[in-house]
Amino acid sequence: MNFSIDAKLFDVFPSLKIGVLICEIDNTKYGEDQLEAILEHTKASFVYDKPQDHPHIKVWREAFTKLGISASKYYSSIESLLRRALKGGPFPRINPIVDLYNAVSLKYLVPIGGHALQPIEGNISLCFAKGSEPFTPMDSGELEVADRGEVVYKDEKEVLTRRWVWRQCNKDKVTAETKTIFIPIDIMEGLPDVLCEDVMRDMEESMLKNGNGRVVHKDILTTDRFITAFQL
Repeated sequence: MNFSIDAKLFDVFPSLKIGVLICEIDNTKYGEDQLEAILEHTKASFVYDKPQDHPHIKVWREAFTKLGISASKYYSSIESLLRRALKGGPFPRINPIVDLYNAVSLKYLVPIGGHALQPIEGNISLCFAKGSEPFTPMDSGELEVADRGEVVYKDEKEVLTRRWVWRQCNKDKVTAETKTIFIPIDIMEGLPDVLCEDVMRDMEESMLKNGNGRVVHKDILTTDRFITAFQL
């Protein structure tokens, strides 16, 4: 299986980095509860007036605007997580792996996705939609079609995530039965060069420490190298 990025995306964002982790997981048991500690730290240490004032959120708002996406209507996944964390109250708990990458996502304030590999058909790509690709939102039966030119994650049959890092589809959601997972880590240009490596290392070490997974393939894709291949 391959994961590739449309080279034209680097014409728009030359310094973009996408970290790739393929992991074998046991998604049935919890280890250390990192999420609660990171939620408390996020609320206590956030010094900006609004979530969108933080540089890590601002770069995604600017990227969405550049792509013709309304940044005030469609929040990036990390802005949505941050807003929910700052609001306080109960934070959604999904399962060990999803809670873990949500915790790491909040810790570094970067988008991290999770896609169960077993349901995915063919190769995965981050690209511009043709405008005919189907999409079924997570936990919804309402079929949509991606907009032409919209940046999406997709397999060879349908869209996996609309508007780059906005909303995931239903078919590849990570559940207790998931055995292998594709985790993309989207590092928008304008952020520190070492950020991608730091996030990937934290994810790998946390999974091993908690005993709920191990990395079997890792890579970082950039303008100079935008395809990676891995075995299932």
